[in-house]
Amino acid sequence: MAREVWIIGASQGLGLSVAEQYAGRGHRVVGMSRSMQPVDGLFDAWLQVDVTDAAAFDATIERLYAGGRTPGVIIYMAAMLYQGPLTEEPDALLRREIDTNYLGFVRLCQAVARHKPAGQNVRLVATASTLGYVGCPSLDSYSASKAALISFARSSRSELSMRQIAIQIVSPPHMIEGGADLIGPKPFSRRWAAPRFARSVDRGSSERLLGFSNRVMVGLSRLARARAQDIMNAIGTNALRRGARRLS
Repeated sequence: MAREVWIIGASQGLGLSVAEQYAGRGHRVVGMSRSMQPVDGLFDAWLQVDVTDAAAFDATIERLYAGGRTPGVIIYMAAMLYQGPLTEEPDALLRREIDTNYLGFVRLCQAVARHKPAGQNVRLVATASTLGYVGCPSLDSYSASKAALISFARSSRSELSMRQIAIQIVSPPHMIEGGADLIGPKPFSRRWAAPRFARSVDRGSSERLLGFSNRVMVGLSRLARARAQDIMNAIGTNALRRGARRLS
């Protein structure tokens, strides 16, 4: 029987591309997003849900398990990104960015722990970012939300493992389509990133960064934190000087 994969944040971008990878290999894919189903025939089931609505998100997970669903992997790819001066980010956007990028994954862990049948194994995948390891000006709140996500994913493993829930962290590379900025690490396409992301998930690695330049940056941050931050500061300062702005 084909394995079942749930992808939260599957309506576009890398989430949709990863869904295509799993569906193409014969897996049953359950997609979730605030948006309507983007592609007919790709998903075994589609649920429209907002991860920032705690009650609705919990009810969705409960309904799926109550219906007999048996996911082997649940990939959390919901994300929101604001790029621009931190002094100009509206409070509502700041809260939604933290809510989507970090708290949504916390809610997923809580909901799965509550509603998953006892004895059923599942892996939850937190989609992180290099910016969670080394923050970048113009992307301050996004960087902080991903840092919180990484810290939570690491610390929650011990408790959740007692409930047969494993936690993985996978960080995509700097992307050509919708990447954080015009300069910085070498950008990669979704076509390159999606199969490698899926393979990293399948291998069960506890923590994985995709893209050589990203791994170099994180490695440098461990050996020479100030130098790594100087590099990110230069990238972010350049973006601010150019007036780079984005909301996605």
